[in-house]
Amino acid sequence: MKSLWLLSILGIAGAGTPALACSIGSGIPEDDLAEGYRQSSHVFVARLIRYRKVAPPAGGTYMRVEADYELVEAIKGRPAAHGVLFESDPYSPLPGHAPGPACGPWLVHGENVGTLALVMADDDGAVDARHLRVHPFSRRLSAPEQGMDEGLEIILRLHEHSASPKTR
Repeated sequence: MKSLWLLSILGIAGAGTPALACSIGSGIPEDDLAEGYRQSSHVFVARLIRYRKVAPPAGGTYMRVEADYELVEAIKGRPAAHGVLFESDPYSPLPGHAPGPACGPWLVHGENVGTLALVMADDDGAVDARHLRVHPFSRRLSAPEQGMDEGLEIILRLHEHSASPKTR
């Protein structure tokens, strides 16, 4: 079982979530986080170490943004120790396409390089086990001076509850 204490001593860094349109930001309702946790193949804390924008797979409409990560702590699933997170960037359509809805990318952008993030990700659409599609409820973690991150606390409670023998 993961404990709040364990992750709080990791020196979680970051500075809140950027104010993007449709951003979920901090203060995500517990129900939304619970849904994100249930829908995701992997939930973990990672440091984002590189960012890039690449062409999408054949037939794609928007550029794809990717961030290399290094695993800090796995919470659910078995994420690779090093891998790639990806999202579509609806603000960067391919020629001949209109911009998409004013939502996202949620986590994968240049401002988050070097920060720690609470990642909820899926294997779907992945090239291999090291490439994970980011779930919209993924986000940067609060700076240590702000105390334990509220979203991370909620996820850890959900995880501990789901792993407890009483809930099986």
